[in-house]
Amino acid sequence: MGKSKILTWLLILSSPFGYAMSGGGEYLPLESVLVNLDGRRHYLRADIQLFVESKAHAERIRMHMPPVRHALIMLFSNRNSEQLSVADEREKLRQAALADITKTLQKYGAADGLKDLFFTDFLIQ
Repeated sequence: MGKSKILTWLLILSSPFGYAMSGGGEYLPLESVLVNLDGRRHYLRADIQLFVESKAHAERIRMHMPPVRHALIMLFSNRNSEQLSVADEREKLRQAALADITKTLQKYGAADGLKDLFFTDFLIQ
């Protein structure tokens, strides 16, 4: 294998995508979350994917999706559109969502294996 191919594989495997490809994780898409924002004149629709350690972890989390969605709805509905128009606030919300989901899953013994949370779509109207 040439040096450029080796370098390419090293770059791919060191990225999160490469980690997932190498059996080190799975992306678990959630159904869109749609909530009224605080103030009632605006809506938030968020598409979210969880990064989990394995398919087995994804299945355990999937079994507890109702309390996970409840936690997200409660968290998101306490925000307002002005807060979420700033990138730093969206990042804080992402971190809070990951913490809330982790806390929720801990109640059911399913938190291990949850590694990260990503917004794949974020729309305020």
